Amino acid sequence: MLIHKSRKLSSANNASYRFLNSLRKEFKTLRKEILSHPFIASIERGKAPVEKLKFFTEQQYHIINGDLRNLALYIAISPEQWIREFFIELIQGECIALANLYKMADAMGVTKGELEASEPDARTLAFTNYFTRLGAYGTLGEISAAILLDFECWGENCFRLSKGLKKHYGLTHEDTKFLDAFYPISNQFYKNIIRIIREFAGSSEDRNRIKTAVRLGLDYELMFWDTINNHKFKKPKQE
Repeated sequence: MLIHKSRKLSSANNASYRFLNSLRKEFKTLRKEILSHPFIASIERGKAPVEKLKFFTEQQYHIINGDLRNLALYIAISPEQWIREFFIELIQGECIALANLYKMADAMGVTKGELEASEPDARTLAFTNYFTRLGAYGTLGEISAAILLDFECWGENCFRLSKGLKKHYGLTHEDTKFLDAFYPISNQFYKNIIRIIREFAGSSEDRNRIKTAVRLGLDYELMFWDTINNHKFKKPKQE
């Protein structure tokens, strides 16, 4: 009986992996737009204005605070304790990320007070706001798949940003811990996400809803990078 159950579990996992791979293939062009974004390339060349980097940290402050609340929503709708524990771990990770963001901002000359007083941009906040919508109206399958496929792009971009900031902008490894924590994604994270998706992608309707959630999550991710790249900052007046 145990061997039979194990085989069924493996088969279900394989189906989840195939489903996710099909989504990666379907949204290959969109993912490529994110991963080849001109803002990332400008950091790698040391050509991005520092003001855009400051804007990046300000918007991340607002996004993290939104994500923390979103994760609390996901805990509330989780039917099993192991799923709740998974999202609790993510909350703990977000709290560490926020502390590390303060360090990175400080290295760029942005104080904690300035971060907290900064204004969120509607176009950057659209990402976390969409995940709030998923928490209110979506399924855990939609939430988990959208998180995973977005994290794959977000983590790789953060890795490249970290290298560029250390090479061209004088930041240290200590300063870039916020970015470094997102890459690579741990195997345990993948296992938990796959397990959730397996339980909430049983029907064709479930999978269609997941596909839509993944597409929109990636769309909003691209919107975030576009907004950072196109940000217009006011130059101080010369006396």
